[in-house]
Amino acid sequence: MRRRDFLASTAAAAASALPTPYIRSAAAQSRKDTLLTVSETGPNSLDLMMPGANISCYEVGWNTYDRLATFGLTKGANGEDRYDPDNFQPELAESWDLGDMSLTFKLKKNATFHDGTPVTAKDVKWSFERALAVGGSPTFQMRAGSMEKPEQFVVVDDHTIRIDFIRKDRLTFPDLCVPTLSIFNSALAKQHAAEKDPWAIEWLKTNIAGSGAYQVEKWTPGQELIFRRYDGWKSGPVPKIQRVIWRVVPSAGNRRALLERGDADVSFNLPPKDVSELAEENKLTVIGTPVDNCIIYIDMNVKIPPFDNVKVRQAIAHAIPYQKIMNAAMFGRAVPMFSGPASVPPRNGRSPAPKLTTWSRRRSY
Repeated sequence: MRRRDFLASTAAAAASALPTPYIRSAAAQSRKDTLLTVSETGPNSLDLMMPGANISCYEVGWNTYDRLATFGLTKGANGEDRYDPDNFQPELAESWDLGDMSLTFKLKKNATFHDGTPVTAKDVKWSFERALAVGGSPTFQMRAGSMEKPEQFVVVDDHTIRIDFIRKDRLTFPDLCVPTLSIFNSALAKQHAAEKDPWAIEWLKTNIAGSGAYQVEKWTPGQELIFRRYDGWKSGPVPKIQRVIWRVVPSAGNRRALLERGDADVSFNLPPKDVSELAEENKLTVIGTPVDNCIIYIDMNVKIPPFDNVKVRQAIAHAIPYQKIMNAAMFGRAVPMFSGPASVPPRNGRSPAPKLTTWSRRRSY
């Protein structure tokens, strides 16, 4: 399901285009029009541009803010939905024109922020300038696509924004699709800005100024966040799920028990062992999607001996039992970057668990 049917994530990560999990609307069978999700941690801010924003902030941003464009979907090896990094789809923009040294977006004229204010090119420019100015992940994300100067963002008219290139960069357009580069209601944010806080970072930590498919109804940091659908959303099909309760349950065992009892619909990022066991039991629906920018690796400092010797690094690379590590630590729930999918020996005569799992939910009957 699309973020429109709720929660997606990236996901990623991180500052890069982050594929996050999709959750199908059919999951909310026990609480009419409400989905209950549980995870180990919650967001430390409602503003994913905030320096130090954690990974959960991306789920908040993805659902409460829009971007000019987004990534389309494709099917993974197991039939699951996943992002297609080569397929760009409009979100706040209705069209775009890629020139030799510029990229021009036409905005949807009926798109509004949650307070009913129309989304304009001035909001886009302010949001991009904010990303450049706040530092950390947003600034790094912008520069990854060669967006480095405020003057690159030109308001042509209320519904037209042009991005001038300082160099040709194939990452510019993908950068505009990631959660970090969300579009803020600049007029609302400016009302809460201060001389020492011109980008309203303090206010936006606990308040939303977006146009996304969901609004934040209530947030109790470290405990619970409640989303409510924004019925005026114009950037895609209005979600079928009206309300989402996202509860923080630190214990993986408790999250698993909630799923198995039917007291929760979705659990994010259960340990690989739990997910492998749940997949084998076949009582829950387990869907896994490789997260493209979630990488686990062994790092060597090439500036100090003996790792400054390429032969030593090559010897270490050849000596590491990659597959054994993946089988022991990830229970087959991982995919090597440069090889085939990981696997584990069948247990009880059953097939190995499917590849990397990012979330699971109750089976719909």
